[in-house]
Amino acid sequence: MYTKLLALFITLISFTVYAQENEGINWDESTINDKIKLSIPLSEFQDRYKSADSTATVYRYSCTDMQEKETKFYYYKGVAFELVNDTLHFRSIDFTARKAMYFATDDDWFDHTTKLKSFGRSFPEQSQYVEDLYDEVTDEEYQRVVIFPRNLSADYEWNFNFKDGKLSSIEYVENCM
Repeated sequence: MYTKLLALFITLISFTVYAQENEGINWDESTINDKIKLSIPLSEFQDRYKSADSTATVYRYSCTDMQEKETKFYYYKGVAFELVNDTLHFRSIDFTARKAMYFATDDDWFDHTTKLKSFGRSFPEQSQYVEDLYDEVTDEEYQRVVIFPRNLSADYEWNFNFKDGKLSSIEYVENCM
């Protein structure tokens, strides 16, 4: 099993190097609903949107600190932000929580109506590698497509999660190197 995963990972990396000019999502060119930047000072967020729907203190692994640390999350209309040094940083968007939200890039957008089949038009190379996953907590099966940034030296990736063939969430994932 691990051999297959390693082979898939090596294939994805080599394929992504080939496709880096055409495919990928960069942090700076992405927004929520073409309005909310992925990194926004807390004061600016509060001026524009008044307050978060909820907040929570969670433990999360920090690549910088190389350990679990307590951090504060802000939730706004299905979008989760992590508070770091008085700035909110995007971590995920859950389309099941709010249908009117979408994730926009410089040349495309994705929401709860995005189908796994049509996703291949935006990312023809990377969308060939669909992972079938099972969540033991929710007892649900779903599919994941990992999209890398256009700049492959960046230490993050995007997990596009599909349930019943439609996009259910997008997660930003830091890669600790």
